[in-house]
Amino acid sequence: MRHDVSLEGFRFRLRPVTLADAPFIVGLRTDPELGRFLHATSPRVEDQEAWLERYFERAGDVYFVIEDGRTGEAVGTIGIYDIDEAARAAEWGRWLVKPGSVAAVESALLIYRAAFEALGLEAVYCRTVADNQRVVSFHDSTGAPRTGVLKDHVELDGALHDSVEHRVTREAWTAMRPRLEMLASRVAGT
Repeated sequence: MRHDVSLEGFRFRLRPVTLADAPFIVGLRTDPELGRFLHATSPRVEDQEAWLERYFERAGDVYFVIEDGRTGEAVGTIGIYDIDEAARAAEWGRWLVKPGSVAAVESALLIYRAAFEALGLEAVYCRTVADNQRVVSFHDSTGAPRTGVLKDHVELDGALHDSVEHRVTREAWTAMRPRLEMLASRVAGT
C-alpha cells in the first residue's frame, strides 16, 4: 500500500518503495545467489511495475527500499505484510540485500522499529526456507525466538521445502533491541 513510513538508522534508512524502483527490484530478485530461496520472478521490469501497481492498492502491506544514508544508493528491499489488524501482528520479509552491502543488521533493526514503533504492532514473524541456513542463523543470532518448523511450507522449482518461523513480540523486541542497536552501530562505524 502507498505509505509514508520512513526510518533513519545509524547508516541506513528505509523509505517507501516507488514505481521507479522496479528495475532495482528485478535486479535483486533475479540475482542467482539472492534468488535461490525465492519464488521465480519475471526478469521483465514491466511485470515488476504491474506487481507494484497492485501492491500500491493492497491494504496491510508496507514495502521499503533500504538505502545507504551516506551515498543514497539503494542496497536492498524489506517489507511487512499480511497485517492482521485484530491481532496487531504481521509477517516481515521480502528481505534482499545487495552482495557486499553491510545493511543486514541495521535493516533488521529498522524493520522491527517500523513494526513496533511506526505501525504499532504487537508481534511480527518471519518464515525462512530451512535450507537458507545463513538467514536462519542470522535470525537466531538476533535473539528472535524460533516458534517452529513449517513442514513442506514453500514450493520452489517444483520441490517442497520446510520453513523456520521466528516470532518477535513487543516484549521480546524490548530485550533484543539493545543488542541489534549495538551491532548496527558497530557495523555502521559510529
